Amino acid sequence: MTTTIQRFIEIPLSEVRSEKYEANIDRYGDHSDTCFICGKRIKNIDNAKSVHYTTNDTIVSYMGDDLEESQGFFPVGNDCAKKLIISFT
Repeated sequence: MTTTIQRFIEIPLSEVRSEKYEANIDRYGDHSDTCFICGKRIKNIDNAKSVHYTTNDTIVSYMGDDLEESQGFFPVGNDCAKKLIISFT
């Protein structure tokens, strides 16, 4: 029998959110096709990765949908996804 160790990692959104997020949201608008990290439009939203955002203002590595503090999943563009730990997206 193989046992898998699950780790739950939280990162404050403020540590990964771009300084240009607000300016980009003003420029592109706050739509379902904007990156949650940088605020820029995502060219191919159907292939975008996503992050799990919590009420504690953190993103978490947990991809299940039964997290009590969940605010849901939000899209992340390719460039921003590359900057995150792979299991976050």
